Amino acid sequence: MSYEEIVKKYPYPGKRHRHHISASIYLPITQLKVLPRNYPPALEKVEWSELFSNGVPPKFLDIGTGKGKFLIEMAFRYPEKNILGFEIKRTTAEWLQNIISTEGIPNAYVLWYNVLNGLEFIYPETIEKIFYLFPDPWPKARHSKRRVLTLETLNEFHRLLIQGGRIYISTDIVEIHRYHIELLESLSNKFYLKEIETSSDWDLPKTNKQVSCERRKKAYFLILAEKLGETNKSNNSF
Repeated sequence: MSYEEIVKKYPYPGKRHRHHISASIYLPITQLKVLPRNYPPALEKVEWSELFSNGVPPKFLDIGTGKGKFLIEMAFRYPEKNILGFEIKRTTAEWLQNIISTEGIPNAYVLWYNVLNGLEFIYPETIEKIFYLFPDPWPKARHSKRRVLTLETLNEFHRLLIQGGRIYISTDIVEIHRYHIELLESLSNKFYLKEIETSSDWDLPKTNKQVSCERRKKAYFLILAEKLGETNKSNNSF
């Protein structure tokens, strides 16, 4: 059964899927004087046996699942790999996790969580792929502190990835694309960066946003970043 066939059985609560919610939800706890309503709970430890039927940690991370087309299709494509999604919007996270649980998709799970609060509950050098696809852009400079991708999170991703592990990044905002490139270029000793122009180098299911961009003939931008190790700082597998 396809993603589209599955979600038809689960009407999204409310009249429409809101792209943005209260801005303070996007900030890390350390920057908040008062915790707003519906702020995602902080996590210090996760019992993988409570998330995945095989009880083992994830190999893939999906940062910002949205309505879950990509996450579910990745789970179907790689049934032997657990994929953990993070979604900051509570309604979306709970709706998507209900679909996963009810449909019995054993290798996928969605946590309602703000990734800016850290990923210390994931062991180092255990993640093969991290997906950061069409995030809420916060394009204005004064709003940049609400972006998930920062030097701090890239260093955290580097800690989590196996040697040769990859980050997949996409956006349809050219300014944000340039921002992503600048961040990665500042960590050129940790990541090899490649801008993707052909679909053969991007063999992934399409997100809802990517489908929308292609339907509207709107340009979007793709980046692959591979973790460098001592043995491949001068060579890469791209």
